[in-house]
Amino acid sequence: MEEVKEPMNLLSEQEAATHCGVSRITLLRARKAGRIRFYRIGTRVLFSQAHIQEFLASVEEGKPSRRVSHSA
Repeated sequence: MEEVKEPMNLLSEQEAATHCGVSRITLLRARKAGRIRFYRIGTRVLFSQAHIQEFLASVEEGKPSRRVSHSA
């Protein structure tokens, strides 16, 4: 089993929603749609800072396009 080197700060669904600036139901819908990763421990749903950052990056608008233009 891999040893955890530093403690992971996990946020509840409400705390994660507040951190993202969205309602709990919006986060719930994103979770059910598979758009944000999470941990389920018993009946609790928890999110790490990494999960939140990945989710926010995935919904960011105005990101530079990754298309490569080919000049002839």
